[in-house]
Amino acid sequence: MKLALAPMATLSHEALRRLIYTFAEPDEYYSEMIHAPSFVNGTKFEKFYVRTGPSPEKMVWQLTGPDRDNLAKAAAMLSGLGGTGIDINMGCCAPDIVRTGAGISWMLKPMDETARLIEAVRKSIDSVSPGKSGPRFSVKLRLGEGKNYGQLLLFCKMLVSGGVEQITLHPRTKKESYSRPANYEFVARLARDLPVPVYGNGDIDSAEKARQYMEKYPCAGLMLGRAAVQKPWIFRQIRETGTENREAQKVNHLENSLYFLEVFREVQPPEFYLSRARRFFFYYCDNFQFGHYIRMKIQRARSLEEIQLLLEAYFGESPKDLFSVI
Repeated sequence: MKLALAPMATLSHEALRRLIYTFAEPDEYYSEMIHAPSFVNGTKFEKFYVRTGPSPEKMVWQLTGPDRDNLAKAAAMLSGLGGTGIDINMGCCAPDIVRTGAGISWMLKPMDETARLIEAVRKSIDSVSPGKSGPRFSVKLRLGEGKNYGQLLLFCKMLVSGGVEQITLHPRTKKESYSRPANYEFVARLARDLPVPVYGNGDIDSAEKARQYMEKYPCAGLMLGRAAVQKPWIFRQIRETGTENREAQKVNHLENSLYFLEVFREVQPPEFYLSRARRFFFYYCDNFQFGHYIRMKIQRARSLEEIQLLLEAYFGESPKDLFSVI
């Protein structure tokens, strides 16, 4: 079974990856969504989206965008950066993304239009290393507008016939967002009916759930998102599930937080500091008994230095929250 870090806007950056690395790595790190037109045009912040630490060979570059030409051009550019794959986002249902014609919109357009996109990206990837094995070409998607397996399978077969080599399914519809339980059975059915690896994504927030998922809905891999932000050690836990003589590890939350902030300053531009640090701690604070209290204080902080001081004060007041045993 493969394990992957999901592509999460504002979260799947190098600081999070390096924190995860201190415990145990997944097989693949998906980047946060890279906006193809902006990347092609070399706008100010694009270089921060394509940092490769800590394991360049494990990077999967995820692209989003509304037009075929820019997605194909960006795929060629990213193919030259190394890593293990290029992924097209066809699952994001955020209104701002959908309005532009990107994300899940590619599942809702006429199928021949999406097929032309797949053909263009496949040719673009192949052109970078003709005659050689280049980056894997994959797509991450949702169920679409409804829960019609026949329609989903037809769409995925079109992707595979166009050269897609791996598919990740977040088994919810466009309207469901994260509001209802994921429909895992669709992942297992695709894994059975397609000739390429299928990963499952959605609601996997513990090693036990990962084990149950693979037993009941077998597929080639699991992709974890928000759970890996809250628990950067979760990939280690999944790897060690069922391992005899597994040794418990004590996690120091203040050390983790300070390490994250230290790396964060190095790998992110100052313009991103507050919004992205707040986003990380929005999830990480779920590890604490009084997580809501410190989370709200961090959301009002004006600098990374203030966030650090808030965390140090919090653990001084709540020493029982300083450690977790995993």
